[in-house]
Amino acid sequence: MAEEVSGTGGAAEGARTPRRRPQSRKAQKAALQIAQQIVDDITEDGLGPGTKMASERDMLARFEAGRGTLRESLRFLEMNGVITVKAGPQGGPIVSEPDAQDLAGVLGLFLQLRGLPFKELVSAREILEPELAALAADASGGDVADEITDSIAGMRAFLDDEQNFLAENDRFHAAVATAAGNGLFALLISSLHSITDGMPLGVSYPRERREAVLRAHEAVGEAITAGDAEGARWAMRRHMREFRRYVEEKFPMVYERTVRWRDVAP
Repeated sequence: MAEEVSGTGGAAEGARTPRRRPQSRKAQKAALQIAQQIVDDITEDGLGPGTKMASERDMLARFEAGRGTLRESLRFLEMNGVITVKAGPQGGPIVSEPDAQDLAGVLGLFLQLRGLPFKELVSAREILEPELAALAADASGGDVADEITDSIAGMRAFLDDEQNFLAENDRFHAAVATAAGNGLFALLISSLHSITDGMPLGVSYPRERREAVLRAHEAVGEAITAGDAEGARWAMRRHMREFRRYVEEKFPMVYERTVRWRDVAP
């Protein structure tokens, strides 16, 4: 019996196909590789928002992929704001431009999985934004200063319109971060701001609070325009502290709760 088992094992051994090489740690799914190549095409060819890309048939031929794999790639890119896919005979992938809201969605996913609370995002802004305001004051001038001034004028005009006021509020913080001269900070601050305004979570900003925000922004804007780095830092620090206290006191459950992906996804 032992010999029979041994013989059978030997025959089976001889009939086996060669063992596949284990994949390297850098190996990725075909769909992800195709998505990365599409992004390379967009950046290297300078394709701007609204540009229509190759048809599905052409992409299938180029990437030598199955329809399901290609569509998975396109879904991934669409989910991240890189493209939009229009249905129909004249449809197909069209280049988009990912924005701060797209990044906020990704952050929201990681924040929920790590169990990080809303207050930690507020704390991050309290640390970062005063320094960005100081940098903006050092580099103040030109179109960036005009953007800050225009956003303040917009907030003043929309004091009785909460939604538009908050849009101008977001524009102000993005303009300050942009004026600091670092595109990454501008994108990050806009993303954090879109999460921490707290509107989807029930945070509201009555007129009294909007007036306080306007005064704070005027102080920051004046310091930046004057090139007063220390004044801009101090004014933004005070503004961020007031914001933290407002949410902590008026909306304590929001302040302490874990950020959820569904609340911030675009």
